Order: sequence, then C-alpha cells, then structure tokens
Amino acid sequence: MTQDILPFKYEEEKTESGATALAGLPVYLDLAKVLGLSESIQKHLKIRENSQGWTDVQAVMSLILLNLAGGSLF
Repeated sequence: MTQDILPFKYEEEKTESGATALAGLPVYLDLAKVLGLSESIQKHLKIRENSQGWTDVQAVMSLILLNLAGGSLF
C-alpha cells in the first residue's frame, strides 16, 4: 500500500481474526495532516505556555482519536 504523507507504513498481518477494532485510526491521522489540522490548532489554540507536557496539537489529536475509537474520558 503506498503512503506518502505520514512517516509510517501500513503492514498486513495474517491472523485468524483479520483486523483489530482500531485499524482505521491511522487513516484519520492522514486526513488531519492533509487538512492542516495541526497548523490550525497551533494557530488558534494557545493553552500550553511552558515547555512541559504535551503540546496543544498532541492533546487535541489524542482526544479526537480517543473519541473515534469509542473511548471515554470518564
């Protein structure tokens, strides 16, 4: 499978089950990259002011992926 946007490659693993429930999440990372979501978050969201902890982009993207995976914060 050809990929050019993100620095990882998809690999197919032959198993009995076929796929995991979270196998589609990297596609959303590709979409976010193409749409320029990281740049938009950096431009409009200025919550983190020091150099410790997650960046604003990391925090927002983790919450988006958590939601897409069916997770919950509580």
